Amino acid sequence: MILQAAYIPFLQPLPTVAQWWWLLLIPACAAISVTWKAVRLDTLEHFWRETITMTVHSVLAMAALAAALMVLLRVVIPMLPMP
Repeated sequence: MILQAAYIPFLQPLPTVAQWWWLLLIPACAAISVTWKAVRLDTLEHFWRETITMTVHSVLAMAALAAALMVLLRVVIPMLPMP
């Protein structure tokens, strides 16, 4: 029998990043914002200000959606009547 020393991608998370995976949201939103604003803006006069604004709005929107989902799962669904 062969003993496998490495982790299996998609089946086992990396031990160092498993708790902090949600922090990857910030660079992902920043990369999407930079790309989107570079394509959509006519002039690059206020490029960085608009990119940072879009990044902050995206991160806050996803945090608000996560909070709303948590309230739905922990408060609203347990209050529903059982059939």
